[in-house]
Amino acid sequence: MSLLLQVAFTLTRSTDLGVVSSTADLTVTFDHVLTDVGGSFTGVTNPSVFNCQHPGVYQFSFSALSQANRSAFVKLMKNGQFQLAMWAGQGSTYGSGANTAVLELEQGDRVWMAIGSPNRYAIHSNGNRYVSFTGVLLYST
Repeated sequence: MSLLLQVAFTLTRSTDLGVVSSTADLTVTFDHVLTDVGGSFTGVTNPSVFNCQHPGVYQFSFSALSQANRSAFVKLMKNGQFQLAMWAGQGSTYGSGANTAVLELEQGDRVWMAIGSPNRYAIHSNGNRYVSFTGVLLYST
């Protein structure tokens, strides 16, 4: 009888992040673990990076809200390599963006969100948790 592996998480952020004086990507950290099936973030304070323990095909979704009068450029990263991004335009109010990817991961692979050019881009959040990062194991390989 095979054991059904279950991995699913949603992380949220409740405060602003950026603008900071750096041209290097800024890893997005989170202050709330909404769901953690499989224990990927058990005991982790301010989680930011998903560390793959079970090889398989995963679906990742992420969303963010730009700060007023700023744009948000947020990237999905895998092992330091850009996968895809979302962009929320600059305006006098907030702008939102989201994206989804399906990635094949090996044990030890790492996936996270990063603000590109954080000296220019910034994200906004508050108690409504407008910034989120979700991952789900679709099937093991």
